Amino acid sequence: MGQVPPEWAENRVVGSAYSYGSYADVYSSDWIGILRKGLAGFCIALGIPELDAAALQQPTSRPVTQRVSRVVFNNGFDGIHYRSRFGHDVRNWALFEPFKIGAQRAAPIDPGDSDLHVALAIHGLLLVWR
Repeated sequence: MGQVPPEWAENRVVGSAYSYGSYADVYSSDWIGILRKGLAGFCIALGIPELDAAALQQPTSRPVTQRVSRVVFNNGFDGIHYRSRFGHDVRNWALFEPFKIGAQRAAPIDPGDSDLHVALAIHGLLLVWR
């Protein structure tokens, strides 16, 4: 299990914010169609015979998702909206810089927060506080 040092939390907060702009839903059928055409040769070179939502959600698909991000960025979007591979009820947002957000509320990271420990466990991490 990997360890997260206590310094990790020093300049971080948890909270909520509003995001402004246009975000590509890269798992939608429209975007899958765009990406299949635009990245076909790239995917074949990587040994991915067919680009679909399942291929995008593979933990080993980092080169593909990096290329997807570039396609979305080059099309003028402010970021990407996608569902987590850990459950489609978890919605993730990748925002391109400069961020277009309005902070609603923020608080220091609580080392005893049970949700934090669940998230760390999913990723095989342990928060070590000294």
